[in-house]
Amino acid sequence: MNMNFRELNIFLSVCELGSMSEAARHLYMTQPAISQAISELEEEYNVKLFDRIGKKLVLTHPGEILRDYGKKINLLLNEAENTLRDISDMKMGKLKLGASRTVGTYLLPQLIGEFLKTHKNIELPFCIDNTSEIVKMIIDNEIDLGIVEGPIHSDNIEVKYFLNDELYLICSRDHNWAKKKIINKDDLCLENIIIREVGSGTREVFENTMKAHNIEFNIKLELNSTEAIKKAVEANLGVSVISKLAIKEELKSSRLVKVEIDGVKFLRQFIIIYHKDKYLSELCKKFIDFLCSNAKT
Repeated sequence: MNMNFRELNIFLSVCELGSMSEAARHLYMTQPAISQAISELEEEYNVKLFDRIGKKLVLTHPGEILRDYGKKINLLLNEAENTLRDISDMKMGKLKLGASRTVGTYLLPQLIGEFLKTHKNIELPFCIDNTSEIVKMIIDNEIDLGIVEGPIHSDNIEVKYFLNDELYLICSRDHNWAKKKIINKDDLCLENIIIREVGSGTREVFENTMKAHNIEFNIKLELNSTEAIKKAVEANLGVSVISKLAIKEELKSSRLVKVEIDGVKFLRQFIIIYHKDKYLSELCKKFIDFLCSNAKT
């Protein structure tokens, strides 16, 4: 007996959901049927795919190998389907996108809107998360393209430059820096920093820049929402660094104040990412070209 796609997908569902009962619910099957499929795989190849540690299923080494191959097989199946759809009808298509919070909130919706004006039957669903999660979704083939802040720490990801960005140091208009407009590096050591969570591109750029200039810093608040950070800074709970894309209105209305640091700038690039083994459909290529042609800050 050879392994079939049904057995492989049952196995992958158990891996993803962590239990046979959850996989059964997800696949609308009975739990005994799930258990039997896993047992048949183990008997056929004389390996054990899961260890049961307490109430938890843990992949064995052979299980990890099968999981990795299973993901590659599904990736190839998706590519085959996309290729056939491209051949049959270039007027319709679907592209699953992911974006880091800054791009996804302040840039991508407008770009998608413009693209859909001339590609009315195309579907472009997108999700927003921090950079590390978007990278994980690309690797797991949950999305086709990601738009995030670099750098990327994975050999499985292809990177295409998209747009330059700068993070601005901001404070409340009631902060004593508001009248200075320019500070020196030592001033930062004494201030309470409000910053994004670990895993965000903003956090990585901030920390890397501070370390490169040997600046000590004190993180007072860690928030996973740019809007929440802006409100906290407005309330004078501390200072932050935020993409210039995210604070245009607040700077214009003087609710927040941009402060220069003598000799220090927080620079980064927005990049388009996709899996190195990913087949790039015509729709995918068109959308990448559109993004690069219409990138404006």
